Amino acid sequence: MRKDIDELIEGIPPIVDLPVKMDNANEVIDIYTGEFLLKNKKCEIHIDGKIEYQWFPQKGTVFSGFVLSETEISIKSENALDEYDLIIDGLSSGNTFITNRTLGLSNDKQKIKGVFTKYAVFNDSSIGVDSITFAIPNLRNFLGSSVHKMFEKSVSWSRSRVQFENKEYKIVIDKTLDYNERLENLNSKGGYLLLYSGRLTKTKGNLTLENARVIINCFDTFLTFLNGRRVSTVFHSGIFENNKVWSDYSNYSLDIHKSATSWTLRHSTEGLNELFQKFTNLWKDENDRNFLISTVHWYIEANNNSGYTEGSIIMAQTALELIYNWLLIEKNGLLIGKDSENINAANKIRLLLSHLKIDYSVPKDFNELNELIGTSPEYIDAPSIVVQIRNSIVHSQIEKRKKISALSLQTKYQALQLCIWYIEMSLLFILGHKGKYSNRCSKKLYPKDREINVPWI
Repeated sequence: MRKDIDELIEGIPPIVDLPVKMDNANEVIDIYTGEFLLKNKKCEIHIDGKIEYQWFPQKGTVFSGFVLSETEISIKSENALDEYDLIIDGLSSGNTFITNRTLGLSNDKQKIKGVFTKYAVFNDSSIGVDSITFAIPNLRNFLGSSVHKMFEKSVSWSRSRVQFENKEYKIVIDKTLDYNERLENLNSKGGYLLLYSGRLTKTKGNLTLENARVIINCFDTFLTFLNGRRVSTVFHSGIFENNKVWSDYSNYSLDIHKSATSWTLRHSTEGLNELFQKFTNLWKDENDRNFLISTVHWYIEANNNSGYTEGSIIMAQTALELIYNWLLIEKNGLLIGKDSENINAANKIRLLLSHLKIDYSVPKDFNELNELIGTSPEYIDAPSIVVQIRNSIVHSQIEKRKKISALSLQTKYQALQLCIWYIEMSLLFILGHKGKYSNRCSKKLYPKDREINVPWI
């Protein structure tokens, strides 16, 4: 029987296991239990306690325990902003500060609580490792290639793996075998839950946490663009010869679970690796990296409706202004000097759309926006409409306030979706996408029917 199973899974790689145990949404993750030291220039505090990663009320690594000894009782003199180095077995795990002290009345045993301020890294992360494993919470469903997992009396496999690689790095992410159950749990409880595991390896040389931070930050930003909501790899573990050498429990940027529209396809990951390669090439240049970070930021904020509809329209057009300047002026030299600044906002968008081979008309399924065409000399095409709506929001003259209040919520919502679509198309053009995408401007019932080719091919 075992021989039959081995033949069945031959050529199918094993799934990457999650680096930590987390079965339910918002479950507290145990990191360390035992003695540790808080130390700064003023005092040393020996504590017997525990260190955990919690999701609420604030996301991050925390500690608590009982004070065993203290070189200086500093309850009265202690500054709320005093930082302490948290030390385990002689190694620093990160900077912390104390949030609470409790002194019992029946004895002198103090209870103490605190949080890590930035990084929370356990053991020596400067040690080079073969690979870094990690987890990803709240990432949308991708249908990838097959992986398997052996159990005591059975084997399971699923189409869970998505692979990204360039000349320097290889990253695989594996959807958990119980992804659907976990997603149902997440939909029910909200918050956060680990849905993917992953592994980072380097083509040449070892990895340390420090030299991996650049590619990790790049990959997190790229995943955020795919996901439509902010997402990060978390709980990084350095692995050397199948043994865990160090662990990173630092607090990375994550959005709480909520459904979000994205351009990505439901049942295909074709072309994603090519996008990743172009993304990492741009990331090498500091100016291009800042452009990607800022554009993806404004894209996510607008897509998540962070400023409600009107505020999100402003955010989306901030992204479009940035794309116009970076792509058309800086990279392509379409206009030179003051001419590039003096052009009005609607014409900037028209130039951008022309570059992307997108016409200036309002998408046919946006009925409310189409009804505005011709009702005013200012409403002549899609760029003019979205700019006029934005101007009416930003500028507070009474006539503009009347104009924006006369628009229905659906009209403003469609203007927002149109701007976000322009951002998606711009980024996909910049990354050289030549395949299909999911069109947010389509009202077709089935997701598959909303998948169309990008306009420049």
